[in-house]
Amino acid sequence: MRTYPDTLVTLIKDSGLNINQISKMSGISNTYLTKLMRRQINHPGKDKIASVLLALNHTVSFINQTLAEFDYQPLNEHDIPQLLENNRRRRFEGRVLPHYDSVYFELVLAALEDLGGTKIVIWTRPSAIFLPVDLYMEREFPYPAEVDESSSFYRKFTREIITQRKALFLENCRQGMRYETYICRECLDLSLERNIGAKAQKTDPNRVNLVAQFYANVAAATLKFPDQHIYGLMDRCTYFQFQVQDADGDNPKVSFTTTRNHPNDTKWEAPHIQGFFSNAPGITDLFLAEVDHCRQASAQLPQLNTAQGFVDHIRTRFDHHGVRPLFDRAFDQLMAQPEMTLL
Repeated sequence: MRTYPDTLVTLIKDSGLNINQISKMSGISNTYLTKLMRRQINHPGKDKIASVLLALNHTVSFINQTLAEFDYQPLNEHDIPQLLENNRRRRFEGRVLPHYDSVYFELVLAALEDLGGTKIVIWTRPSAIFLPVDLYMEREFPYPAEVDESSSFYRKFTREIITQRKALFLENCRQGMRYETYICRECLDLSLERNIGAKAQKTDPNRVNLVAQFYANVAAATLKFPDQHIYGLMDRCTYFQFQVQDADGDNPKVSFTTTRNHPNDTKWEAPHIQGFFSNAPGITDLFLAEVDHCRQASAQLPQLNTAQGFVDHIRTRFDHHGVRPLFDRAFDQLMAQPEMTLL
């Protein structure tokens, strides 16, 4: 019988994390990883190798190199379902964990979505979960595609993660889970100006149409289910942008995200730290206190912070930029369906 290298064992040891932490981060069982580290598993499964290395933020190219050492073919679209299933088993407990951008960050968000519970978002615009998939992909890959095996998989995998995350979100909506979002009014207006203003319309009219669908998704959700999708505009600009998952539960989890205004680095798999996750009580208490400040600030604009008031504000901004018909068409399409749907 062939003896395979100890590459995966070495990488796990070099991570500085223990087996329990690796198990929670990757969705691979503690029992399996323990056997692996004791050399009782000579040839680990392809999905096990990939899931562990993805959780440790290794690049797809590096993962493919490692898979080749175990006589596996590079990652391909047929591997995606099992990787997503492993990801849904991830658990986030007991420490501060870094978020890296692109597919690594999306995997974390999908796993958090699977936890359900009340979600609170503090941002400069509505949650990206409402973005049409094509717009989401454009945001994640603002540079030309490279034609190679790893890059092709990376894009397909990202699209499937986003699709799964949206499906989990819609399932949570059907179960009646609550979503609160608090947005600086000026940041929202500036974001709309950048994305649907005269310059945007001239540069990429198709993208403007996708942005209209994005805001129509948001508007339809809050009008159909005003007690479930709560938006608070405020004259208060936070330094922090973050979300709290399971905010009303016994173990809330905070995902803090920074911003990168200019994607100058066009290397498609050069990961950058994007923020962190934590469920440590001291940190979650800090962010929940910030949520209370945002709630108080939004209460100062009662005319905007009804479901109809919020939607009217969005419609007014589209009208201001001369693209209200795009918004109205998408909005009417969504409102014609009684259930929760997304474009």
